[in-house]
Amino acid sequence: MSFSTAPNFENLPSWFKLRAAIGLLLPLSGLIVLVYVFITKLNWMVLGFPFINYVAVPIADLLLGRDRKNPSPELIETLEGAPYYRALLYIASALYVVSIGLTLWLIGQLYTSGSWGWAIALTLGAALYNGSMILVAHELGHGHNKLDRNIARWLLMMIGYGHFTLEHNAGHHTHVGTDKDPASARFGENFYAFAWRELTGALGSAINLEIRRLKGSSFLSPKNKLLKSWAGSALLCSPFIWLFGLGLIPLICIHHLGCWLMLTKANYVEHYGLGRQQDDQGRLESVRPHHSWNSDYWLTNALAFNLQRHSDHHINASRKYQILRTSDQLPQLPAGYPGSFLLALIPPLWFLVMNPKVEAWANEYRGHIHRR
Repeated sequence: MSFSTAPNFENLPSWFKLRAAIGLLLPLSGLIVLVYVFITKLNWMVLGFPFINYVAVPIADLLLGRDRKNPSPELIETLEGAPYYRALLYIASALYVVSIGLTLWLIGQLYTSGSWGWAIALTLGAALYNGSMILVAHELGHGHNKLDRNIARWLLMMIGYGHFTLEHNAGHHTHVGTDKDPASARFGENFYAFAWRELTGALGSAINLEIRRLKGSSFLSPKNKLLKSWAGSALLCSPFIWLFGLGLIPLICIHHLGCWLMLTKANYVEHYGLGRQQDDQGRLESVRPHHSWNSDYWLTNALAFNLQRHSDHHINASRKYQILRTSDQLPQLPAGYPGSFLLALIPPLWFLVMNPKVEAWANEYRGHIHRR
């Protein structure tokens, strides 16, 4: 399978830079709602979070259609070195930092005023947006630049998810499509069963990877990156706990877990049912483009910094988001990520739509269905 089968654009279109900037709309929209609630005290506005994420965006995605074009080989080098696209990630990072800080402040205010119901609503709603920060951390965490990797670690510290980059880069990308990967959903496995297996399995995998990296040193060693990250997470939360009381801790935990689940939903839809073959000697086939579900929808790819061009990301993990490629031959989800997430949250609908697609995939690519 070749990515060259998709049409190319030979010259950089005027809309290409603008499209990349659409990725800033996700942190901006969440931040605008939070600022509005902060100023007006209209707590019911937080109900707009799930509506925008699961209704408005999927509808707009379908209306705006697909984007199947790739940059030509002549343009790739120019795009790869352009600082503009990295700058967008840095701006998005700053917006998410402000958004998470304002979220915890508002939760603290609602908690101390006795508005527990609205505090929980805000906690869960804001996590739908703040959790999208993992998309930015994911992109920066794959970079060769030390600054980018450090920013990724700092962002993940803010939601207590410091083990993600280690497990994702060294674990998921190595074992995707196999039983060794907790982030690969199996055929017939519903989202809720997968979420428990993925969250606990990824944490365990990260701990094992860090133990191996420490090469016999104690897990409590000051060199332990996981402990440093978790300590940083506690430190970042401590001013809010000091201001609003220990009762804020459960709400912070719910918020952070909600953020983690945004990535869990992405992991679930990205590889559902797609397995890798083993030969008679037990050797595992290399990761190939057909081992990932893709979605070519224009809007949600722009919002997610092209993560929905997922096959190319797995074939070239360090390839920058602005030059990720697609192909008509790749397995395709029925919608962009938000629409697919909504389906995943309703298992009978997900199985109705996706199980036939997995079976058709197995026939087309002679693929191995990754079963429970």
